[in-house]
Amino acid sequence: MKFYIKQKIFTLKDKFNIMDESQNIKYQVKGKFMSLKNKLELLDSDENLILRSERKILTFLPKYYIYNLKNEVIATIERVLSIRPKFNLTIMDKEYFIDGSIFGHSFTISNYGNVKATISKKIISWGDTYEIEIYDKENIELFLFVVIVLDQVIHERRRR
Repeated sequence: MKFYIKQKIFTLKDKFNIMDESQNIKYQVKGKFMSLKNKLELLDSDENLILRSERKILTFLPKYYIYNLKNEVIATIERVLSIRPKFNLTIMDKEYFIDGSIFGHSFTISNYGNVKATISKKIISWGDTYEIEIYDKENIELFLFVVIVLDQVIHERRRR
């Protein structure tokens, strides 16, 4: 399945629309204004909360936790020390690997050689725009949310 993520600009907090191939808005991601932990929420098209995330503070490399509606941690994303952007993604005790291009414009999410999703960022666009191809049907919402978290980690690094 193919999805597109478009960041809204001219807002005080992070806001993204996630669209299907027909450009219908399926999800939204909203950030909390002035949040030290960089909190994000994934909402469906009716603005019902699906997932939320927050950054662990006081760590050497960025680490994010993703929570379900029961406030249980269902996934963690942790940056790996590398020249290229690399992350470890753990979803319910399953290990995934996220490998990025040198400039952080394309990523692959895999599980021991099996590609689960590919992500590519448009280089010339008004606001961050991503195209995501997801091959794993059981983790669609989670992989879409992971793209936003990756965007946050890359922007945090550039701000420093």
